[in-house]
Amino acid sequence: MSALDAFDGQHIQAIAILWILLGGLVGVLAGAVSGALICGKKLGDNKLAAMMGGMYGAMPVIPGLVLGTIILVLI
Repeated sequence: MSALDAFDGQHIQAIAILWILLGGLVGVLAGAVSGALICGKKLGDNKLAAMMGGMYGAMPVIPGLVLGTIILVLI
């Protein structure tokens, strides 16, 4: 029995897409803030450091959320 049996298929897809988007947004924001704080002084440009941090901040988040969602559905 799946942990998500209480919902029908459409709700599961909507919840999974919502969490992936929300997790990606949090990853981008966290990467941008940490990039600006850590590398902004070294590069001399906080905007460039924030852009680079935001781009690389979401890279580990999205696969982790997708894998977590797949595991949750299989439980």
